[in-house]
Amino acid sequence: MSPPRAALALCLSTLLALFPGGVKAESLEELFRAGNKAFAQGDYGGAVQRYQSLVDAGIRDADVYMNLGLAHARRGELGRAVLAFEQSLHVRPGDDDATNALGLARAAVGKRRAERHGEALVETRPPLAEALVRPYTEQALAVLLLISDAAFFICLILRRRARTDQSRTGLAVAATLLGLVALCLLSGLVIKRGALQEGRAAIVLRDAAELREAPDPRASVRARAPEGGSARVLARDQGFARVRTASGAEGFMSDGDVGLIAD
Repeated sequence: MSPPRAALALCLSTLLALFPGGVKAESLEELFRAGNKAFAQGDYGGAVQRYQSLVDAGIRDADVYMNLGLAHARRGELGRAVLAFEQSLHVRPGDDDATNALGLARAAVGKRRAERHGEALVETRPPLAEALVRPYTEQALAVLLLISDAAFFICLILRRRARTDQSRTGLAVAATLLGLVALCLLSGLVIKRGALQEGRAAIVLRDAAELREAPDPRASVRARAPEGGSARVLARDQGFARVRTASGAEGFMSDGDVGLIAD
């Protein structure tokens, strides 16, 4: 995989206001530079530590997530790499580098599963509906929806004031098309927000992570989830997350075995 990105897209003056406890913008920049230096020197554990410190400090930056994923991948922590690349794409949808890195990480997960378990079933792409809206942010879809709605009503108003049948017909057709566009954008926004699915999008971080009958390490194992697999976190309870995997299996998984794509 490619080396880490060198640019950190942050508004540091805003961050200073968010962390009155003494976290300085300079220290955040230093952490990012130190992470890049550690990565370049082959100290991937040190790189992970520094990038993760930025995330723990509240930084939600696509480059930080991208670099964190690359460092995890070099350490062989493929589930965590998949999570970080998904987080990068959540912040900056459609990014080619993150998309390619995610594909490589998932392919590596499949190869590892084939070596360990004699099978290579692994997710390679999201469902079609999610794939169609993946390149767009929620904000972009919302803005386009507002614009299309405004244009739709403008067409209706102009149609009522039009003096010729030809103008009225043309505005009626335009309003119909804009209504369809608005409906598509609304559907895309609903899909993007995951409103049609229960719980919050997550990634399984450990291979054969146990799904138990109850939030108790002594509870019987109902199923096992593959590393890097998609899941939905339905609830949290006593250090466990109630999880539903992409295959439909449901149970309680240790908090440390599953990571949310978006906080």
